[in-house]
Amino acid sequence: MHRLAAKMKQAIAQVDCGIPRPHEESGFALRVLLVKPRNLTAHFGLAPFFRTEPLGLEYIASALAAEGHQTRIVDMAFERRSMAHFIRSFQPQVVGISCLHILDVDGTLAHAAEIKAADPSVFVAVGGHSIASYPQAVAGAKHIDALCAGEGESIFPALCRALASGQPLDTVASLLLPAGDGRFIATDATQPWLEMEEILPPDRAAVRRYRKHYVCLNYMPVWTLETTRGCRHRCKFCSVWQFYGGSCRYHAPQHVREDFAATGRNLFIIDDLFWADRTRSETLARELLAAPTRKNWILVQSRADLVSRSADLLRLWRSLAKNFDIFFGFESPTRQGLNFLQKGSDIAKTLEAVRVARECGFGVTGNFIVDPDFTEEDFRTLWDFVERHKLFRVGFTILTPLPGTQFFESSLDRLKVFDWNQYDLHHLLWKPRLPVERFFELYCETWRRTVLNAAGRKKWWQWLPQVDLRHIGHLARILTRSQQLMNPRAYLAEYRVPDGPEPVRLS
Repeated sequence: MHRLAAKMKQAIAQVDCGIPRPHEESGFALRVLLVKPRNLTAHFGLAPFFRTEPLGLEYIASALAAEGHQTRIVDMAFERRSMAHFIRSFQPQVVGISCLHILDVDGTLAHAAEIKAADPSVFVAVGGHSIASYPQAVAGAKHIDALCAGEGESIFPALCRALASGQPLDTVASLLLPAGDGRFIATDATQPWLEMEEILPPDRAAVRRYRKHYVCLNYMPVWTLETTRGCRHRCKFCSVWQFYGGSCRYHAPQHVREDFAATGRNLFIIDDLFWADRTRSETLARELLAAPTRKNWILVQSRADLVSRSADLLRLWRSLAKNFDIFFGFESPTRQGLNFLQKGSDIAKTLEAVRVARECGFGVTGNFIVDPDFTEEDFRTLWDFVERHKLFRVGFTILTPLPGTQFFESSLDRLKVFDWNQYDLHHLLWKPRLPVERFFELYCETWRRTVLNAAGRKKWWQWLPQVDLRHIGHLARILTRSQQLMNPRAYLAEYRVPDGPEPVRLS
């Protein structure tokens, strides 16, 4: 802290050398580097083909700019230059790293070490959904000066104000500060959830140089948009509702309209619960339809029980894009499975939602969860359900208790792997009921029954009408990568569950 204060005094004395001038609110304009870490663990799945912009950092950049700070966003997934390069060239006083998913932990720790090696005086703060939900994931970290345990648009500006003015950091709400023994201790106060009407539009220009890399399968480039934050449902495996306390808040329709117009032709709306409020959804649709902007493709995420009763609402939204897909968390083909996962829905609503969506001209995609406790009959029940209802544009993930959820806490006696790199929803974290080899054979057979099986379900030329010819190489890489999802040997090579009773603690 004393080194940071010394740097600020020196900078204030050198305002004529191009360093930002003091700001009336913060007392001093800081240079803040915002970092999306490089994912070091993407072995399975189609993660490389679902790369989205760091929208959270773009919101934080806007909030910091409003207080006079100079910000820059670096997406290390697409950078050949080192972190040390950005520390030398930008000379930030503060770096914020977004640890959005538990898989980002290793990349976050590596970048924090690189930053401190390049300049020990730089203040390193880490935030994001995963760390806010489960700060224990970075316990013992030596290169992190603070954790942000809430919404970055409010916490990060407050942190920068404190650093600029010399205010004690323990007065900043919703921070966790290192205690010196490997633990992080929370400050006394908690930041309330933001009023959504007060949130500034994201700084999309900050990621312009990375835009071409943001893709969703055969759609590129892709923009992301948020209209809603939170979820009121209580699905067993989900950390979103626990993080937001079951709340669901909405951006003002006019703000969504402005941001909708600022995005490109392919759009992923990242809300966890689209069409959650019928009246608000109608208002928002009419607000967007009043403007001339239309998209080539839109993807939203919703629930079967919402869609099944909302045909007229879906028809209102449908004309906003040439292609419009709905991603459903189908999760299970049986009532018992849905009850176990606490979905609060039933199979009849799943089937009605599929019918309504197709009838209204939407593409249907989604995901099913494969429980390590599956028997061979459970796998066949899933295959029959997918085949009978022609749900071929779906994915399959292995049941994973994510850190920060009640499910994780209740599963601690069962979990055998604590290497966060294996929490990608494609690894087993405890022994399955079936022999391991047989489980993976059946899991891979499940993937073979989807459109990603170019040699079986869908021939390569059948993809062509959906793909810009400029992106044929990208599609070829998708199909090549997807073959790993159908190779049991690839999963067995990654299997880390020990034979004995002791868990593998590798974090």
